[in-house]
Amino acid sequence: MKYKFWDVSRDRKKKPITKSDRLLELIAAAMAVSLLVLTGILYSKSPDVVPSHFNAALEADDWSNRNIYWLLAVIMLIGMAICASAAYNRKLVNLPIRLKPTVFYRQIGLISRMCRIMTIAFGLIWLSVLLAMSADVIGLPEEIAVILIPVSEVLMLGVVLFYTLKIWWIGRTC
Repeated sequence: MKYKFWDVSRDRKKKPITKSDRLLELIAAAMAVSLLVLTGILYSKSPDVVPSHFNAALEADDWSNRNIYWLLAVIMLIGMAICASAAYNRKLVNLPIRLKPTVFYRQIGLISRMCRIMTIAFGLIWLSVLLAMSADVIGLPEEIAVILIPVSEVLMLGVVLFYTLKIWWIGRTC
């Protein structure tokens, strides 16, 4: 039988899911649920028009209807779901690295761990966007809320770079 795109049984033969991987999945699921609840609370408390875009000076330069909260929630949930499913299907992850048969399962384990951490990073981006959009509603200084967005994006980029280099190094040294 030819190896099919959605068949991930080959990837998990020798690399079981560890307790820390399950913990990361649990944290991501709890984060998704709590952010949905937070979205609902902020939606109900926010005015009809909320800031939806910020310029480089961290000032609101575009405004939208408060329904933007739910649109962003759907987009971020899709991003979190893609990252979470990529932890189980390595073909959803397109790294510029050739996986070596001698350390294949170790590299696959790192790819899965990276995807689980990326799921949490998507949740952090969602949280920072929510805080930036509703800073005046919750009494948070807007400068603090808006600075969280680039920090969470740099965190996401750092996770990808760290794990890509680590996977590459393991394949290079073996």
